[in-house]
Amino acid sequence: NSIFATFSGQELIVPERASLPLKIEIPDVTRNISLCSDCSVTLTPGYYVISYYISTVMKGHGFIKLVPVFNNGKQTMYAAYAESAKRKELLTISRYFIIEIPAESVLFFAWHSSEGASKINMNISIEKLCRQ
Repeated sequence: NSIFATFSGQELIVPERASLPLKIEIPDVTRNISLCSDCSVTLTPGYYVISYYISTVMKGHGFIKLVPVFNNGKQTMYAAYAESAKRKELLTISRYFIIEIPAESVLFFAWHSSEGASKINMNISIEKLCRQ
């Protein structure tokens, strides 16, 4: 058994530096994973599987980067980065990882792009593992 929530956005416009906006698609009725702002969720203690997929078309040469922030710090080991070599190139970043949340923690995703604003598609899934 596990508990999960998914977040998605169709054609979001995100500034150069921001926290990704999170729109809940499937809520967690147990409240282990709960939206606490437009850009963050609260996680109760336990183990979680997190996966994210983001795509965007770059206007020119540039880069995108996403860093999860939880347990009171940037988690660069779970970050993703992509760089375009030409105009109109499709960039995608995705990660899948398991984390431990020892105490209640806020999770958000720090976005950075070399473009002033990016039109992105995204899907983020968070699953709490029910371990005995």
